[in-house]
Amino acid sequence: MSPVVIPHTAREIEDDLTRRIAAGEFPRGSRLPTYDRLAEEYGSARRTVARAMDALKARGTVVGVPGSGVYVAE
Repeated sequence: MSPVVIPHTAREIEDDLTRRIAAGEFPRGSRLPTYDRLAEEYGSARRTVARAMDALKARGTVVGVPGSGVYVAE
C-alpha cells in the first residue's frame, strides 16, 4: 500500500523548494525537476507548482530557460 500524499499549496511548495535549495539538495546552477514531476511529488496540480515557481522566479531564487527548464540561480 502506497503512502497517502497530501496536496500542498503553492506557498508550501515554494517554502519547501526554498528549504531544499538552501540545504544544497539543488545546488546553484542545477536544473530543478519538471513541473509534472514536482506536481507528482507534492501531490498537487501542475498549476499549483507553476504558481510556486513563479514566486521563486520573482524572488530571483530560480531562473527559467525557455526550452530547457528551471535552474537554481547562480
